[in-house]
Amino acid sequence: MAPEVRAPPSDPEPVRYSQPSDLESEVSRIFRAPVDRVFRVFTDAVYQPYLWSPHPERVTVEAYDFRPGGRFSIAIRQDDGSTGRFLGEFLEIDPPHRVVCRWYHSSRRDTGPLETQTFERVGESTRVTSRWKLPNREARDRMAGPGFEAVINAQHAQIDQLLASA
Repeated sequence: MAPEVRAPPSDPEPVRYSQPSDLESEVSRIFRAPVDRVFRVFTDAVYQPYLWSPHPERVTVEAYDFRPGGRFSIAIRQDDGSTGRFLGEFLEIDPPHRVVCRWYHSSRRDTGPLETQTFERVGESTRVTSRWKLPNREARDRMAGPGFEAVINAQHAQIDQLLASA
């Protein structure tokens, strides 16, 4: 059952986008909720549709084994009716501080990132930093620019709504 979604808090923290190296992209933002709750929204299977697409109704969580060595498969129905899949494996999990995984799109198995998410308490809030290390600059550049930022902004708006509802 999908969680009830409420209106997000006003004036969310700005998102910081950066490219720390030739092969990395990074996004950081403070969410107005305690670290345990933010970690749960980012890692619980029930919330994954909201993290993978601006259209959670198009997302199917086919597999989600949240443990080191566990695998996941997320299917997303596209506008044209086709389905894209993201496949991955959890490499490290340190609740509620850090998650490391490797994932890729089923059509580009050789260009998937190593993703590290850190969750840092900032007073009553939580800073989430997502860093993607990619195999080449072309793959890194796909995770940058206005299109990427629009997806991240939509994802963060949905996270704000989920956190307001939790």
